[in-house]
Amino acid sequence: MEIRAFDSDLLVPLRQLYLETRLATFVWLDCSGFTLTDFDRDTEGERIWVAMDSARVVGFLSVWEPANFIHHLYVCTDSLRTGIGTKLLDACKSTHAELSLKCLAQNQQAISFYKSSGFVIHSAEGSGLERYYLMQYSRDTRYNYVVDRLDGY
Repeated sequence: MEIRAFDSDLLVPLRQLYLETRLATFVWLDCSGFTLTDFDRDTEGERIWVAMDSARVVGFLSVWEPANFIHHLYVCTDSLRTGIGTKLLDACKSTHAELSLKCLAQNQQAISFYKSSGFVIHSAEGSGLERYYLMQYSRDTRYNYVVDRLDGY
């Protein structure tokens, strides 16, 4: 498996991966409006790392670099828990000493993954199905003192 920079020849499989993984993951949301071209809109202007297994796209991470904000991290459902997400995060961490992201509170699997990758919950926003956690990572461990005081919310 390799991590590589986005190239336009990967657009079609990335669109498909983005649609399929959101449909499989966000079971608590109305996903009827999701389309293949959502990928183009949702990653516009972002730096994208792509995980490849041979010639197959198996995951991607996009970051809005002006804010060091991870906007998306998706892995094919048949490739979950194989280290792809960790490798994508490691590629991003290699060029960003600090990162933040939002994670829907309903997505407990993702919250656990990010915590195990060094992110901490900084705050909670929204309510109901729109509730999310703002999570932060710092390579400088002196700044990782924030306790996940929001556990249980």
